Amino acid sequence: MLERIEVFELRDKYQGKKMSGFDVDKETGAVIVYPLNAVCHKGIYYSMDDGGPITFDGYISYIRHFVLQNPIQVPGTGVIVYKTNSYGEQEILLQLRRDFGQYGLPGGGIEMGETYEECAVNELLQETAYIAREEDLELLQVYAGPKHVTMYPGSGDIVFHTVVVYKVDASKCKKAPHMYDKNETKKIEWKTISEIQSLLEEDRVFPNNIPIFEDIVKNAPI
Repeated sequence: MLERIEVFELRDKYQGKKMSGFDVDKETGAVIVYPLNAVCHKGIYYSMDDGGPITFDGYISYIRHFVLQNPIQVPGTGVIVYKTNSYGEQEILLQLRRDFGQYGLPGGGIEMGETYEECAVNELLQETAYIAREEDLELLQVYAGPKHVTMYPGSGDIVFHTVVVYKVDASKCKKAPHMYDKNETKKIEWKTISEIQSLLEEDRVFPNNIPIFEDIVKNAPI
């Protein structure tokens, strides 16, 4: 974390230089975010007014406060963690979702201030307790459109998803010592490609993820 004095030094160096856009400080690598009057360093935003960290409200809940149940477009990520089992078959790590009771990829909506890589890593950790590094993620494909619209049970909220899908070799991940978030995940399971095909045929896939799972089966091995 940056100390306040470091933030203030950057403020003295950059504040008032521009109204919009950004600069990258060559010495610290910090990004000066002019529209926010803030400094971003290693994923943390700091106010150039008081030098302290900036806490953003949850993006989705913030938007919902204004639009209620009306449809909104939500960018997010999905992560394909893959490995080869002892029989030479490729397996994918899946999350059994608590809200729909169906299988999906670990992932979720991006929060304000996050990069897509940060979102992917953070959601993977939260929902599976697997730790991945941003530099090990490989961008696979971006999904959006009429096949990626979800109405959530209970709230009735409607979301048009844009899903940025990454893949990462399980050998580059570590298992965290804590459990996954049981509020979102019933359990995590490794599934072979043939088992994923069966999940699709049995209508046991989170609808938003169906086109992604179909591509996984079609293009296997990933």
